[in-house]
Amino acid sequence: MSKVAVIGGGISGIASAYYFNQHHIDVDLYDAAESIGGRIGSGFLGDFSVDFGGKNIGRKYKRFRRFVSDFGDLPFEYFGFNTSQVIGGKVIKINKEKAGLYSLMRLFYLCGLKGFIRLYPLVQAVKGDYTQGALNSSYFNDVADQNDHHSLSLFFGKRCSRYVIRPVTVRMNGAEPEECYPGNFGSNLALALDSYEQLQGGMSGLLQAFSAGASSTRIFTGYNVHRLEFDSSSSNVNLICYNKAKSKELKYKKVLLALPAKDASLLFKYSLPGLSELLEKVVYYPVAVAIAKYQKDVFQSDLRAMVFDNSSLLSNAGAYGINDLDLVRYTFSGIASRKLITSETNPEKVISIAEKIIEKYFNVKGNKRENYVYKYLDPGLCAYSSYHYKLLEKIDHILDPFCNIGLTGDYWRGASIEACFRSAEEAVQKLIYKNAPQA
Repeated sequence: MSKVAVIGGGISGIASAYYFNQHHIDVDLYDAAESIGGRIGSGFLGDFSVDFGGKNIGRKYKRFRRFVSDFGDLPFEYFGFNTSQVIGGKVIKINKEKAGLYSLMRLFYLCGLKGFIRLYPLVQAVKGDYTQGALNSSYFNDVADQNDHHSLSLFFGKRCSRYVIRPVTVRMNGAEPEECYPGNFGSNLALALDSYEQLQGGMSGLLQAFSAGASSTRIFTGYNVHRLEFDSSSSNVNLICYNKAKSKELKYKKVLLALPAKDASLLFKYSLPGLSELLEKVVYYPVAVAIAKYQKDVFQSDLRAMVFDNSSLLSNAGAYGINDLDLVRYTFSGIASRKLITSETNPEKVISIAEKIIEKYFNVKGNKRENYVYKYLDPGLCAYSSYHYKLLEKIDHILDPFCNIGLTGDYWRGASIEACFRSAEEAVQKLIYKNAPQA
């Protein structure tokens, strides 16, 4: 196969280039930003590189860990699962480092009877077969058929939704339980049931290793691809893009779009409007992330994070690393944050509000903030759609006649890094071996 184009330099695009290269296919990787990484991109606190997203790597991330191994086998360090929330005025610790029976009893307490009865079989399904912990899996497609006329909040009940489900959905999807659906929840459970490590050098070190070591991938940053056209006479896909304010037209035999569905929809607005409309149905919610460095430790070693309810614009505050107790990662997602935070909101104001929220529980009052980095993302986190697998089937049906275009991204198998790698691997295989004539 001749060289292919991958549009999107986030984790899905990087994974796509990796899998094409494994098939000895050269890739031109395009991204609108000035550096690759997308939502897993990094910033600097002085000389210290920090990751805005994707920093926690599950032990079950087999595809991603193989990728890491191929680009220098970078070392991991333990991160664990340690958080808390306030229930009835008391701080309730949620710690996977505790014994199994303790964790089960705590889960039952937080869920209530109805929620536990609903949640337990779903947990067992994913624990029994980890591949079910993804979008468009057979078990959860059956769950969708029976239950996606209701949201997660109705499915699990009020108590379970408030104390167990919301901390998961607001962090992973930027969404309230009222905005999520049972048929997609396997992708959340796969993350909740895993245990985590971090790359010692952060994601920035891995991105640098990929950029330097992927000899069969050429990376083009600052290329904003805004339209796709199909040339029926040559079977080419024409990419219409801007680079440094100049319009360019690029031609490829095969193109894989590794973008958020909202961004991908814009590229098909004129060439395949029906596909564009379907991609618009995938829901995304904005998210803001701040990482702040303080003079003294903010957290204690046995209490390193806290999640907050839907009245708070702050959804989560946690230690950046297991030993980085003076480094706070603030996440702003969910319905309250959407009402108060936009791309125009002053980051200093946002962080100051967050500090007021957590000062009752953690050491920020009188603790000098030395530096911070901040990022607002829209589209931010993917919340999919009701009966999502049926939407994916419709998208596939439109794409079926085309042997020269493919799609991948966080809306195919789920938003985790491993799910994005799985989706990319499947999309690459499909595009390579798809040779049907173009309609």
